[in-house]
Amino acid sequence: MDYYINPAYFTSVFTLPSAIADRYLKLAKAEHIKVIIYIFRNMAEEISVSKIAEATGVSEYDVKEALLYWADADILLPKEKPLEIKKEKEAKTVKKNAKPSRIDAARRGLEDEKIRYLLSATQLKLGRNLKSNETETLVWLYDDEGLDVSLILLIIQYAVEHKKANIRFIESVAVDWVNKGIDNITDADEELKRMAKGEQSWNIVSASFGIERRKPSVKETELAIKWLEEWGFSKLMLEAAYEECVNNKSKFSMQYTAKILENWHEKGYKTPEDIEEKPKKDKSDSSYDLDLYERMLNSKD
Repeated sequence: MDYYINPAYFTSVFTLPSAIADRYLKLAKAEHIKVIIYIFRNMAEEISVSKIAEATGVSEYDVKEALLYWADADILLPKEKPLEIKKEKEAKTVKKNAKPSRIDAARRGLEDEKIRYLLSATQLKLGRNLKSNETETLVWLYDDEGLDVSLILLIIQYAVEHKKANIRFIESVAVDWVNKGIDNITDADEELKRMAKGEQSWNIVSASFGIERRKPSVKETELAIKWLEEWGFSKLMLEAAYEECVNNKSKFSMQYTAKILENWHEKGYKTPEDIEEKPKKDKSDSSYDLDLYERMLNSKD
């Protein structure tokens, strides 16, 4: 960087939690950052929404949204809420609680400001009004499953960006996060990166193998990430593995192709040219390994 901090400005400073920079700098909106900086700078004063809006240039609506955001992140606490010591995170399994009725969901939206924010923010992200089943599911995820508003909105944002903005996908991911014990922005961000990497890898694999568009299994996603991200195979290598599988078996088999790629990885093959140049001995050894692998698979059926 071609600049350094002017030391003259260290004569007047205030404290800001490291968590804001470490966890939320990338994820929070600019308005959220403005609001939290102003609050920490003026924490000794009585601050109102209108005063924050005037000082930061952020609308009062966005100030209220920011306050909810930082409260949901536990950076801010409501005055009437006693400070609680957080217990160590434990993964839990989602209970099959009944979702609220349309009337109950609407009532909760009127009662709880966080739920009202969740519903209005979701409508903005989706660009339309919510359907009854969508409202019921969002209230259920917050009320019954205990997922933070900020985490639910992260899932919704991911769904919109990846053209999966339907409530079944949102609920599926949210339930998975609850089961995995994901309850903070840092873990959620890492999980979203893993999901995006898995989706991108599977799209390349399915195109290479001629698999129709469908949701992959957990194992298929893991294999796709391993082949492309860990082992560094290109689409050409995946296509070559597909061809070898079909040439040997007269049909496509995911397990058989996986063994081909495993053998190539162990032998250090990186390009189709490496396969063509391999000694004849390697070819016979590879064929033997694959036949043995298939017999092992069939013996488990």
